Amino acid sequence: MKKTIRFFVGGPAFHPTSEQAQAISTWLGPRYNYEIVDGSEAFDSLDAVDLLVVMGLHWRGMEAEWAGQLAYKPLNVAQKENWRRYVASGRPVLAFHGGIASYDDWPEFSHLLGFCWDWKLTSHLCVETYEVNMGPEPHAITKDIPTFKAIDEIYVNIQVVPDLEIHVHAQTAFHGARFPLIISGYGGRITGAGKTLYLANGHDMRTFQAPEIRLIWQNSVKWLLET
Repeated sequence: MKKTIRFFVGGPAFHPTSEQAQAISTWLGPRYNYEIVDGSEAFDSLDAVDLLVVMGLHWRGMEAEWAGQLAYKPLNVAQKENWRRYVASGRPVLAFHGGIASYDDWPEFSHLLGFCWDWKLTSHLCVETYEVNMGPEPHAITKDIPTFKAIDEIYVNIQVVPDLEIHVHAQTAFHGARFPLIISGYGGRITGAGKTLYLANGHDMRTFQAPEIRLIWQNSVKWLLET
């Protein structure tokens, strides 16, 4: 029986998450079932979901003019409980780029995810070409992926929940500092929690032009669902 991957998408147009989810499902091929859901409805009926991909950027600031004056719809009580139960079941989570900034009115959301954009601490560098370096240790996620370059924005000071056991699998250097781009984690967060993974690369479709991004997604989903 095929496993089901649900993509939580939507938010400002500068992060084209619906288009990205379509591309990723093509990369992964017919071995999985795919659901692409915009907004809080992605947290309805999670019992049949095997992997939740948190891509959408839905937060209180999306109503600002620069963000497109979009209506913010917070998670309701049932959706919050669905999210708790999903993580507590041990099923994996994949957090992608701006998804870590969603639902800032409910801090437990990012705690369960394991990674957080803190609006007082986290920021990003300008969109330009950055070098993505694998390592320091070999891992299934980065298998057969060399150092490569991608057009992207780099997040600075991503927050990780204190009780999460993490490993950094890729990073980039900028003016003497190094910033993590692939972070895996296990446990913590809530009793029963399993794998969580953060893929930072992916501001827009220009990032997806790097063929290595496709390999990262293929390796990541295999690691989350098949190991």
